[in-house]
Amino acid sequence: MNLKSGRIEGFEGYSQFKSVKEFNTHIEMWLAEKKQEFSKGELVGLKRLVRFSAKVPGVCNAKIGTVLKAINEHYQGNGISRSTFKRMIIKAKVLGILTIYETERKNGSQSSNLYSFNRFPQSEPPKAKKLDQPKETNNLLKLIIKRIINVMKRRLNSITLLLVIKFLKTLFKP
Repeated sequence: MNLKSGRIEGFEGYSQFKSVKEFNTHIEMWLAEKKQEFSKGELVGLKRLVRFSAKVPGVCNAKIGTVLKAINEHYQGNGISRSTFKRMIIKAKVLGILTIYETERKNGSQSSNLYSFNRFPQSEPPKAKKLDQPKETNNLLKLIIKRIINVMKRRLNSITLLLVIKFLKTLFKP
């Protein structure tokens, strides 16, 4: 299917978000998990693309040149290169943050891409049961608990985290 270029309002069907607030929440979760995958310049490009995706939450059809111009103006001439922006796009696509659709003009020539941000995949921690288990299983459970706590540290405020840690410790006392 050939996607015709047009006004951003015509691409509302490509949005996975009900509001800008919901979109921003998912972006924060993506960045908490994947920020380290991007260079400093690539993060600048990603964050600017996010800002260009507010009219229709999570969807942008701005030309690369337009996004780069905005970055250049914001950083007073010290923006990022086109190749850095394209590298960021490829990484974001591979990581599942973005879906990219090519659009074309009425005459069939390629127009600017349509960037659609994806929802952050929600995952639930495994449910633990209190059983009499051999020592190796207890060590494995401790490792799992440590991993859950590390994920929670990045996502929850400290009061909630302390309550969860206290609860998990009571579940797995030998």
